[in-house]
Amino acid sequence: MKLLILLIGPTIMIFIGLPLLHNILITFLLFYGWLLFVPLLVTNWSKINHYRMQLTFSIKSIILGTVSGLICLISVYGFVFVFQSFVLDIPKLNQLLMEWDFTGTKVLLLALVLILINPILEEFYWREFIYQRLFEKNGSTKTILITSLFYSLYHLIVVVKIFTFPFNALAVIPIFLAGILWGIFRLKLKSIAAPIISHSLADIGIMLVYWNIILSS
Repeated sequence: MKLLILLIGPTIMIFIGLPLLHNILITFLLFYGWLLFVPLLVTNWSKINHYRMQLTFSIKSIILGTVSGLICLISVYGFVFVFQSFVLDIPKLNQLLMEWDFTGTKVLLLALVLILINPILEEFYWREFIYQRLFEKNGSTKTILITSLFYSLYHLIVVVKIFTFPFNALAVIPIFLAGILWGIFRLKLKSIAAPIISHSLADIGIMLVYWNIILSS
């Protein structure tokens, strides 16, 4: 039960913040508060040095993270740019962002959080904190699949609102595949450095869609 709560907790935070409260700032506080404080509350402090070891940056991790991240960035931006008339309802989306209070100076602050803080907290939570709790009993394959599945789950809440059908449902597939890729990096390199770099570049692609496509339409 405890593990299930850890797996579903981030999704509950997103659900409370967006579908229920319709406020992206509150959503960020709930979601990142969970990712940051829950591991600190349940982690054995003797493992802190071990967690630091998983942040080692090597040449290989930097290269893999950068190359895969750029592929994610180009894929995200390129797909939406080419198929924007099919995947986005711009007027409806702008109204939704207004309802979520994703406006004004908050946009820059939230964008910085998404690019700089989000990759670190999400990768630590899923590819380190949850990964360690699943790995011993489930092995690498099941662990990567489970973490990727629950990582994708709360993204479904967001993309269902942002994209038009059926692209909103299909958009979860590349998120799931990205989770698998970052899980493999974690397994092979024994570090979350490459996933953090790759994840950050992918998030930059999302923000470029917002600035260059949504705002300019």
